Amino acid sequence: MPVDVNDYIQDVSGTILRDVAGDNGRPVTVQDVSRQSGVSTATVSRVINQSPKVRPATRVRVLKAIRELGYMRNHSARALARQRTDTIGVVFPGIDSGFFSEVLKGINEYAVSRDYHLMVAFSQGLPDEHDRVAEYLQAGRVDALILMNLGMSDQFIRQASQRELPIVLIDRPVKDARVASVMIDNISGADAAMSHLLALGYERIAILNGPDGTIDAEQRFQGCQRAAKRAGVTLNKDLVWPGTFFWESGYELMKHWLDSGKTLPEAMFALNDPMAMGVMEAMRERGLSVPKDMALVGFDDVQAARHLGLTTVHSPMREMGRAASEAAISLVTGGRTRLERVLPTELVIRRSCGVERES
Repeated sequence: MPVDVNDYIQDVSGTILRDVAGDNGRPVTVQDVSRQSGVSTATVSRVINQSPKVRPATRVRVLKAIRELGYMRNHSARALARQRTDTIGVVFPGIDSGFFSEVLKGINEYAVSRDYHLMVAFSQGLPDEHDRVAEYLQAGRVDALILMNLGMSDQFIRQASQRELPIVLIDRPVKDARVASVMIDNISGADAAMSHLLALGYERIAILNGPDGTIDAEQRFQGCQRAAKRAGVTLNKDLVWPGTFFWESGYELMKHWLDSGKTLPEAMFALNDPMAMGVMEAMRERGLSVPKDMALVGFDDVQAARHLGLTTVHSPMREMGRAASEAAISLVTGGRTRLERVLPTELVIRRSCGVERES
């Protein structure tokens, strides 16, 4: 069943805070809470905004009045007074991948902790990406924009970064653009995975790459090359296969290889987990298994990889999201944030790589 974007946004954005009607039909206000608790409106505001400059007994009294009256903050009025929307715009290329959903959860976790909301859009191809970003830039409905691994050109992002709206890029740096970026260490992660397969004694290792022009695919392949060079091994060009980072890519490619009657490689490094899972399924349908008939390694460590026993490189997906959200809010509030942040990856060894060959 397709995801309803509006329902999804409502689900991940948290409850919108607003004034609610009291017994007389009039919205409950800060002044009502002030009278009920016997403190100033400034003190009520400090309690609502979780300021530490309130005595515990006073805080308890104010919170009791808030509960009894059913008061909730008027988010729109508060945002108008501060000339901010307290909303972060997020544009993702899709939500089918466990990687994207984990990153989005991380963005939301930090945003909610700072009392910000998300306005999420999932693009339907490059023209739609441009439309979504342009809409956010012009509408004034968000305070900052987080973009996740979109296909738009560096030039488009440079132009967008000239506007007043702060922009944070996830998984993609852009030179000479006024943006913050959050990356993972793709090169070291792929190096570790490839080195592990080589250390297990595999010689015919296939690499299922990602799409051309994506930073993830380029950097992960660089990591493979670095590991091979250090080990004195030359990568077999016939075993470097183009992929798309989608499950179907791994499935169709492996099916085609098996149909051709060619000998299976000893091992394969699929440069993301969905492609590795597609490979596993195509092999299973032919009565073949991993790692008995071919060892297999993935990248990202999505939740399903753990259940399938897939050796993979762990990407700190939620931490990426939290870091991007933190950077966006810091840019909005005038705090300091690093313009570029690279998060470490870690090889997670499970049964799919045939680790018993070490003995």
